[in-house]
Amino acid sequence: MTIQTWFPISIFLVENLISIDENNKLIKEIHTIKKNIKKGGKDWKTDVYNTHGTYKLIKNIKFNNLFKEIEKQTLNFSKILGSDETYNISSGWFNYYNKGDYQEFHIHPSSYFSAIYFFKNPKNSGRLVFKNPLNKMLPLKNLKHNEFSYETCFYNPPERSLIIFQSDLWHMVEKCKNITPRITAAFNLT
Repeated sequence: MTIQTWFPISIFLVENLISIDENNKLIKEIHTIKKNIKKGGKDWKTDVYNTHGTYKLIKNIKFNNLFKEIEKQTLNFSKILGSDETYNISSGWFNYYNKGDYQEFHIHPSSYFSAIYFFKNPKNSGRLVFKNPLNKMLPLKNLKHNEFSYETCFYNPPERSLIIFQSDLWHMVEKCKNITPRITAAFNLT
């Protein structure tokens, strides 16, 4: 008997993407931006502070090295998936989660890859959750999930980590119970 796995869903994780010093400098820049830029995410159901639609993060040259690293790692991931094309960051924003903040399930239309960089991810921050994109009409009876039947997967990576995934993969952030803010940046690549 053989079980063959088809249609895999791949998620790419890189830890220690940039130095601690550079990460801290970018966090200071985020705090400066947060003081001067109104909250974005106009149609979001959550109240998390973000700069989606209110600030073009990709125009801020202080983040250029981070952008370069994200594009380099996206190329590495795309090659593993079988594509040797270059994918460039087309949009980006940061999210600043305080206690009680979350992000509902969503996708990122009109891009090939999306990436999340974790500037700060303190204890009790909400986990990043991905949902199996296959629609099950009837779940199996008395199912005990295993590597062949998971419906969701969870990530709670250390600070300075990058997660890259294909943009049509549904994902969300659980409600944060942290006191120290969880700070991430999200990017779309085309």
